[in-house]
Amino acid sequence: MAGYDLSPLASSWKRSLRARNLSTNTQRIYSRAIDTFAAFLVDYNPTLTDEEDEPRPAPTDLEGDGGIHREHIEAYVTDLMKRTSAGNAHQHFRSLKTFFGWLVDEEELLRSPMRTMKPPKVDEPEVPIIDEADLKKLLATCKGTDFMSRRDRALLLMFLDTGGRLSEVIERKQGALDLDVNVLHVMGKGGRERPLPFGRTTAQAMDRYLRAATKYLGRKIEPTDPLWFSFKRKDAFQIWGMEHMLRRRCAEAGIPRLHPHQFRHTFAHQWKVNGGNEDALMRIMGWKSREMLSRYGASAGEERARRQHQDLSPGDRLK
Repeated sequence: MAGYDLSPLASSWKRSLRARNLSTNTQRIYSRAIDTFAAFLVDYNPTLTDEEDEPRPAPTDLEGDGGIHREHIEAYVTDLMKRTSAGNAHQHFRSLKTFFGWLVDEEELLRSPMRTMKPPKVDEPEVPIIDEADLKKLLATCKGTDFMSRRDRALLLMFLDTGGRLSEVIERKQGALDLDVNVLHVMGKGGRERPLPFGRTTAQAMDRYLRAATKYLGRKIEPTDPLWFSFKRKDAFQIWGMEHMLRRRCAEAGIPRLHPHQFRHTFAHQWKVNGGNEDALMRIMGWKSREMLSRYGASAGEERARRQHQDLSPGDRLK
């Protein structure tokens, strides 16, 4: 017999997420987790092994004797870790915990089955920063004056110069950009708005891109237009388009494939190595916890320590 169908409540939760005006990326993450879990419950068919007691059968209801139990969620998280990664399982765990908390708030549940559960442990990988020589090679592929070259160069510089998250930089409207003060207004995690400052080189690249876009579209660009335009459809440039563009540009440059998030780590590293203020870095990056200061750019921590030692060497100071 098929397990409990969670999809109607999942649909209600998604409507609630939209009503809260959460970011598109946050809604996407939550939706993916609940849809995958709902499908898992429908097909749930545990098998008995020699090392364990008889497993709990598939749920037939939301709660009660036949309701969704922590054992079902543990089985789901374990399956995710086997098929994907601990990091992905951790993200799904957090999404589901939010979902079951919403069910309690909506009085669909008396208690969350996840109330005493702990998330899977995740060993944070050190994201490599982008070598300066590779950055120059990458930008050299966008030296043309055509629309795609102007757009791609502006995109790469915007990521490098602001440390913005992928969704924050891509999912913007024209009205979010202020070239008079060199700021891009973004909506970060938790619906918190903040300004991302950028330098003169990026401002110049953006100005050239917008002039090229006006010619390419054959019309005036309005504040409600997307900040980034696609090449073929001439509509909003999507997140997956950034990853495709970066893969293509890396191949042209003859450098290892890069991920958009590496630009964020590279920005944090450059800020630290040049003596930037940590409180200012937290504001720019949209961090609430100081723990993030040590996590970002960690792969180049030894380089920063060596550079600082050159300035603070006790032996050299004796001379």
